[in-house]
Amino acid sequence: MEQSKIDLFVAQNSSKLPADKMVLVVEKLKTMSDERFIMLQSTSLTSPVVVWVVSFFFGALGIDRFIVGSVGAGVVKLLTGGGFGLWWFIDLFLIGKAAKENNYKKLSLYLM
Repeated sequence: MEQSKIDLFVAQNSSKLPADKMVLVVEKLKTMSDERFIMLQSTSLTSPVVVWVVSFFFGALGIDRFIVGSVGAGVVKLLTGGGFGLWWFIDLFLIGKAAKENNYKKLSLYLM
């Protein structure tokens, strides 16, 4: 794959993926076919900032956990009112990383 395409993909998505996995993503992109790269680009990634804002306002309802794909945790959080407020507060610090890991999980289907 062309280096310019890889650089553009990294520039657009580096804030949405875990920093420790970016080297692996770049290495996999170098060997990827153009058809598979097009499918990879069409994958929608969740912005960690948007998830944090949703968590701030609606985290007690578990909506943030539903967005990042943790349905079970979202249900428990919904039923307990955000873990009686404690889980909601903790998630303000952890939900961004969870969003990035979920995005990487989505991309890994095309990277492998």
